[in-house]
Amino acid sequence: MHEYSVCRQIIAEAQKHGTPVAITLEVGELAPITVRELKSHLRELIDWGIRVKSKKGRVACECGFKGKPRVKERGHDFLLLECPKCRGARFSEVIGDKIILKSVKVTR
Repeated sequence: MHEYSVCRQIIAEAQKHGTPVAITLEVGELAPITVRELKSHLRELIDWGIRVKSKKGRVACECGFKGKPRVKERGHDFLLLECPKCRGARFSEVIGDKIILKSVKVTR
């Protein structure tokens, strides 16, 4: 299960800072797991506070388009994107496709 692998990586990274009681994540709109799925799976594994900030997804296509891509398909651990202008997927830049651990609150 890809989602649990992602969650375990987040947990391991947070634990490097001490004993976590809360985390803040930035989840890109184009990340391979949705915010709802991520929160759900994390809640099964930890009892920490979980705060999520969303980041808009944007691309820069080789055709010159810059903006929100069209999501053709979202699968178990993948996302197929399409440029709304040329219908291609030749992106020179993709923003909002990551999950970032922004902060960790630990016990003292």
